[in-house]
Amino acid sequence: MEGQLALYFTLRQQKTIMKDVYYQPPLKASRGLYVHNPDDISVYLMESSGGLVAGDTNSFDVKLDSGTTVTLHPQAATKVYPAYNGKPSKQQVRVELAEKASLTWKREEVIPFAESDFSSHTIINMKCDSKFYWEEILYPGREKRGETFTFHGCQTQLEVWMEDDCIVYDQLSLHPDKQNLKHAGVLGNYHYIASVWLIDQDIRIDPEAWNETTTDHIVSTTRLRNAGYLVRFLSNDLPRVKREMDQIAESTKAVEN
Repeated sequence: MEGQLALYFTLRQQKTIMKDVYYQPPLKASRGLYVHNPDDISVYLMESSGGLVAGDTNSFDVKLDSGTTVTLHPQAATKVYPAYNGKPSKQQVRVELAEKASLTWKREEVIPFAESDFSSHTIINMKCDSKFYWEEILYPGREKRGETFTFHGCQTQLEVWMEDDCIVYDQLSLHPDKQNLKHAGVLGNYHYIASVWLIDQDIRIDPEAWNETTTDHIVSTTRLRNAGYLVRFLSNDLPRVKREMDQIAESTKAVEN
């Protein structure tokens, strides 16, 4: 299947609205909701097929006009089914942020099933005064079924362009059949990989507050020149990862307010 979802947001009387929506199943979007803030429109991203089958491609195109504020919520984790036909499952995300636009993409969770092959490519084009917040969690598989790193391949690539500068180029490529993921410097004994990207020249967080190592959980913070931060987790404690992601989100809201 070739799922497509294109969303275009603009201002009407100083209020962010979702002006245009185009979708092709299995992707679909909810109507815009103003949950906590009348200036921030929230939209839920829905996928009706229950997951990506081998050979499927889901494409998202999101465009924000100047001054708009948008929060996108994936309705469920992305389940990636086995690639019995040898074809990978793909996801493509393209985002365009105009001046002073702000996009928050809440947790994008990916669960690669045994024998699956997943590839995603996310490209963000933004201005110096626009803002982009991205949360992502990669699962090792369906652990309760004994599927821990039993997928064939899982590749993610994130590019963030600020004007003509590429400020983020982050690529993750896991092939358990060919790599020793338990090796120090790769995943060690941790199962979950999570990232919070805060691309915002005005934002300030305390890196020491998000810099900790225990036997089940590592979190560290990287300053992205003057463009923001990356907070990355390696963990075996998924509830803690989600809780700390929420705490980071709340702390950045407090800074904004």
